[in-house]
Amino acid sequence: MKKSSRQTNFVSESDNTPEEKQSRKKTACKSEPDYVECDACRLSPLCSPVKVGDHTYDFTGKMVNRRHYFKRGEMIFKQGEKAELIFAISAGSLKLIAHVKDSNRVIDFRIPGELIDVCSLNEGRYAYSAQALEDIYLCEIGKETLNDIASQIPEVQGRLMKVVSQELINIQKSSMLMHGNINSEEKIAAFILNLAWRYQNSGYSSRKFKLNMTRTDIADFLGLSKESVIRLFKKLQQRKFIQFKGKNVNIIDVEALQNFVGIKLI
Repeated sequence: MKKSSRQTNFVSESDNTPEEKQSRKKTACKSEPDYVECDACRLSPLCSPVKVGDHTYDFTGKMVNRRHYFKRGEMIFKQGEKAELIFAISAGSLKLIAHVKDSNRVIDFRIPGELIDVCSLNEGRYAYSAQALEDIYLCEIGKETLNDIASQIPEVQGRLMKVVSQELINIQKSSMLMHGNINSEEKIAAFILNLAWRYQNSGYSSRKFKLNMTRTDIADFLGLSKESVIRLFKKLQQRKFIQFKGKNVNIIDVEALQNFVGIKLI
């Protein structure tokens, strides 16, 4: 099922025809992805039914395009495109890329349960590009549809404001942790700790998770060289803070890692 960058009318997954469902199965991953629980998704307040008077309505939930599949390396949207959709990651991860001074820079990553550029609601254009790091599933809702509902139903408007506010708080917390006055080794440790905290918030293990981004992407994000990232990861292993096995990272001593960074999150 190919996504149109201008698609704004959605139906729930259950409304798809048998042919559409079969088509999606052919393009989806062979193994069942590890979907985030809906309750742990940042979009869940907007998907939940709303009580109006004595009746309960599912205004937004029926307008969500659930678990839309994208292949590894596929662009979800590009910087400067008109922002018509709100995205939440159901499974998989992606990187955010900004074009600055004739070059592309990795500015962040997103994991299951997190939203992608919800702040573009006000800007009208995507502030950066988003690219899948692996096969990924996204839930999507049309911005204009949501705004129309929110303008008529005060509770939906309140939920939308809460979602946006919480997203800004999460971004601020991540920024404070990642860009404080710390050296390179502490920055790498903070990067791991930041992901651990975010995976925990999404209902996953904060001790064991995958780093699906490349060392080059991590280096670009942290403002380090690829060689430095590899060397510093080895140093963290030597300190017995973490352990790597391929892309899988295991935090051996969370308390020690937090003390090393100087921030307690988990």
